[in-house]
Amino acid sequence: MDSNSVRSVKQSFFEALDLGCQKITEKMGDKAISEWRVEDYNRLSSQLGKQTGVYLSVNTLKRIFGRLKTPQRYFPQKATRDALSQFIGYRDWQEFELVYATLKTENIASNLTEQANDTEAPKVNRNTKLPRLVVAIFAVLFLVILAFVFFWKNTDESMQVKLVCENPFGSVPHTAVFKLESKVPFDQNEEYQVDFMDEALVSSIKGKNKTTKFFRNPGVVYATLLYHNKPIDTTSAYMQTKGWVANSGNDTSRAFPIAGLRSLDPKNIYVSPEQLDSAGLDTHKPFLVGFSNIKPSRISGDNFSFSCKVFAEQSRPGTQCVETTIIILGEKHRHLLKLNRQSCVAFSEYKFSEVRVLGAEQFLGVLAFNPENGGEVTIKVENKQASVILNGKKVLNIKYQRSIGKVMGIKILFNGIGKAVSPKLQDLDTNEIF
Repeated sequence: MDSNSVRSVKQSFFEALDLGCQKITEKMGDKAISEWRVEDYNRLSSQLGKQTGVYLSVNTLKRIFGRLKTPQRYFPQKATRDALSQFIGYRDWQEFELVYATLKTENIASNLTEQANDTEAPKVNRNTKLPRLVVAIFAVLFLVILAFVFFWKNTDESMQVKLVCENPFGSVPHTAVFKLESKVPFDQNEEYQVDFMDEALVSSIKGKNKTTKFFRNPGVVYATLLYHNKPIDTTSAYMQTKGWVANSGNDTSRAFPIAGLRSLDPKNIYVSPEQLDSAGLDTHKPFLVGFSNIKPSRISGDNFSFSCKVFAEQSRPGTQCVETTIIILGEKHRHLLKLNRQSCVAFSEYKFSEVRVLGAEQFLGVLAFNPENGGEVTIKVENKQASVILNGKKVLNIKYQRSIGKVMGIKILFNGIGKAVSPKLQDLDTNEIF
């Protein structure tokens, strides 16, 4: 597809998106989108989630509506587009886009007819007006061409390009190399972007070029390949450990391996203030301690149980809200549970595969959790149905759609000094223990 065709497809897409946003705004009330505030976006997120099961953050909604400026116009993922379409009464985005195309064609035909009618006919021959049959034929041809372009857009050679990590399995630290591959020829000058989430800066890549990234923390990095801001592929890199290890930092730019990343006692996972000091960490500033166990497994990330007893500080200088975070890392996606005490639930969060809810956008009082004297956390996932149990009480039940693949690791994070006692993750079918 040449550059003019790509621009035409993108223009048509964003015209349809703008119309969808207009219809959503009308459904939400009379207030113009330029007058929307955070509470308006929160209300839309809540109603959208209740109707479609997809909750979008304020910033995501602002990007969709064009209220949060980005270098390139934001291109929502398919699941997001489908949810927005369902919210205004369509089956999915494809149906909405085709209806939009039909309306657009009818408008074009109508304009042509009006132009023909407005043109003064020669007195000699009154039959020079554009016949309605010609207009109808034009409309049909336009729809056929549009359908062809739509099909081409979804089977375009650029969408066949895959992101590959040449050395996905490493220790800590690890330098991973990423490249493009495709079974069909593709434009070597076409530029793509690779998004590494919070682990590294977004990088551009094209043709036979490669991009190299340095990862300093144990865990799994999910790298997403973007084409015109649209995700088209995902791959992962794994920074493995030998059992449970600890690392820490005062911010996201530096990491401090604790005790040389030597294995810790799985029955009492803990590091002392002296060990933190020996690692070079400034404990007078807010800091994070992370415990990680990263390795390949055959356990399904959609069918397991996890349980652990945790202890965390109530507070420390410079930190009012002490979080406890548990992350189950899969091959493709992850589950995340971020817990805070009652007064700080605005900072709580949960994410099960594609379903994510932030305490800043939806009240998560059910996740209030204070493990100062110890607290029991259980996560149970059965056939993509996730349950959270805190101190023996079920507080959350969530259904998600996208598999996270096999379990590749567990991370338990604390603001300040914390302790994890005998974490256990077990396959519900085979009883295999991670």
